[in-house]
Amino acid sequence: MAYFADLTPYAYSYRDHDTIWYEWGRLDYRPQYERRNVGWLDASHPFDRGPGPDWFAGALLDVIGDPCVNLSRGGHDCEFCPPGTDIITDPRLGRGWLAVDEIRVPAGPGVMFAAPSLVWHYVTAHDYRPPAEFVEAVRRYDAGWATEPGPWIPPDAERTVWKNRTAG
Repeated sequence: MAYFADLTPYAYSYRDHDTIWYEWGRLDYRPQYERRNVGWLDASHPFDRGPGPDWFAGALLDVIGDPCVNLSRGGHDCEFCPPGTDIITDPRLGRGWLAVDEIRVPAGPGVMFAAPSLVWHYVTAHDYRPPAEFVEAVRRYDAGWATEPGPWIPPDAERTVWKNRTAG
């Protein structure tokens, strides 16, 4: 997985757009807001460690997959776990790998945090302490950010509707 320092501008590979996955299909758009990195960790870079609020890990898990953003074609291993460790799963939803997509968390007008879904694993298994601004944004999280119309999804977003449920 790529490394980006916390709170730096989001610049993951070719991602000048975001794709949100819904039951009905997907929505592709070029964000009209600033995206800031959180939780893009790498074993060769130190990161802040320490306990977070008691509620944080559960609230962060609620954010993951609600909605699914920028789904990748393969999972990422945790660089901090022993090779072959298969522990990156959602304990409440029975979901497989958490390391296959990203999350978005509104930070305030015109700013959205962008994190790998693996951030939950980093918090719970490796004592990662995200920036306070991100923790507060997770506390205030509103899943309605991805509904239309709204301030986060531009009107020119491109929709791809599944013709049948198995097409996704």
